Amino acid sequence: MSSSPKMPADAVKLTGDEDCQSSRRSEVDDGTVEQLGYIPVYRRVFRLAANLCMVIALTSPLSAIFVTAYYQITYGGYWGLSWGWIIPSVLVFPEVLAIAELASSMPVNGAFYWWTGALAPPRWSHSTSFITACFNMLSMFTSTASFAYAVASTFSFSLMVTGSDVEWTNARLMGLAMGVVILWSALMGLRLERVVTVYILMTVLTLVQALIFVFGLPITHAVQNRPFASASQVFGEFSTYTDWGPSVAAPYSWFGALWVNSAWMVPVYMAEETQRASIEIPKSLISTYSVTAISGLIVCLISAFCITDIEAAAMDLTGYPLFMLILQHWGQKLSSAFFLSASPIGFLGGSGMLLIYANQVAAFARDGGLPFSERILYVHPRLNIPTYSVAFLAVGTCLFLLLSLSDEASTIIYSLSVVASLITFVIPILFRIFAGNRWVPGRFSLGRWSIPVHVLSLVIQVYLIIMECFPPEKAWTVDTFNYNSVVTIAAGVLSCLLYVVYGRKHYRGLNAEALAAWRRHHGVIDE
Repeated sequence: MSSSPKMPADAVKLTGDEDCQSSRRSEVDDGTVEQLGYIPVYRRVFRLAANLCMVIALTSPLSAIFVTAYYQITYGGYWGLSWGWIIPSVLVFPEVLAIAELASSMPVNGAFYWWTGALAPPRWSHSTSFITACFNMLSMFTSTASFAYAVASTFSFSLMVTGSDVEWTNARLMGLAMGVVILWSALMGLRLERVVTVYILMTVLTLVQALIFVFGLPITHAVQNRPFASASQVFGEFSTYTDWGPSVAAPYSWFGALWVNSAWMVPVYMAEETQRASIEIPKSLISTYSVTAISGLIVCLISAFCITDIEAAAMDLTGYPLFMLILQHWGQKLSSAFFLSASPIGFLGGSGMLLIYANQVAAFARDGGLPFSERILYVHPRLNIPTYSVAFLAVGTCLFLLLSLSDEASTIIYSLSVVASLITFVIPILFRIFAGNRWVPGRFSLGRWSIPVHVLSLVIQVYLIIMECFPPEKAWTVDTFNYNSVVTIAAGVLSCLLYVVYGRKHYRGLNAEALAAWRRHHGVIDE
């Protein structure tokens, strides 16, 4: 089979013999995809180690922190590099547990829009799942575009450190970013098993680079007789270099950690390619989040102790204070080699973003959510990848990259990826709280703590969404205003219009009969 149509509802009704056969099913596949009304078409090649490598290759925490540390240092000083990483890491953990429970219950590639449709009241299921999917897809295009642009920007900065006199205009950065997207698409021409090998190699390279930084920077600092910052400074000295007070500046210093450690949910998009998904995905989510959070904290603390003048770092005109920290310690030649060694990670490891989002696009097409769905949902039998979905996402990403020609337009549009992602997470969590008998616990269950954890996660996410909408400066202007809220509302309105114009007629939605049969099979009475 090379496509993934739905199964008829009676295909998931298990007889006694079928139930016994299901209990002897290979550990590779627990049968949940069939029970939820679909025909499996993916080979299950992912497990915990592969998921972990994919997340690390995608996020490359060390390089990502070099890019985002501006927020931590500018808005919180030393405090931003310590507590500005610790606090958001703790705050997001309830969300990790909540998503892990949802993924264990319903391990399908549709993820957030699918969970929304399954947990929403039946009369809302069709509309809310479609709107959530459209909202999520808009954030996918902008997220992939902004990630590719970040890879291009980092590479251009690395070249400038080497002494290159190339002037990186917006047009050149846009062209390089489009080249990155094309490279990512070409990598999808490999079998998925070989793509996994690439992520493993990128993870090894990331680990080597991280070890060089973790040991090399403080050793060089000591050899050069530079004074280390004290623990009281790193953990107790809060200083902001903006016109916001601590109530806004402190949460703003969290955004670096929230952005760097944002790929922990990657395994949920690869559910149908994961062995024993109801068990492996929760393990992968918790493990990948913890590894990235701890490794990121180590990088931030080492950086903080090696910064002798935090004000100078905050006022750095390049916007990359940690890049400059390394340059000051290691000189131009060693720094150039170190920065350029990270380039393969971004150029190759970043392809994971294209892969996971393509799976979501293919899943939405499988439910009839897109024009030409029969083509977009196609999964190449040898590659084990939805090739047309990859092409669809790549083309859309390049179209959004055209906006990078304008600083104002790119800032406004790419901001959609931030709040939209948070809202996408919030919607199924909200419906889980009030799902009642529509909820079927998976192999990973929080038990009596399920509702409290989801409520806590919801409250924290709403708070973070509100803070994300604050302008970066108290005395904002039209140019410096934070357009997150405006763009997000516009995206929500557009998603609703798409439902009225297209989704209401063409979107099949979830298989209600299969859902009911699945709930009865698990001893849950469907409402």
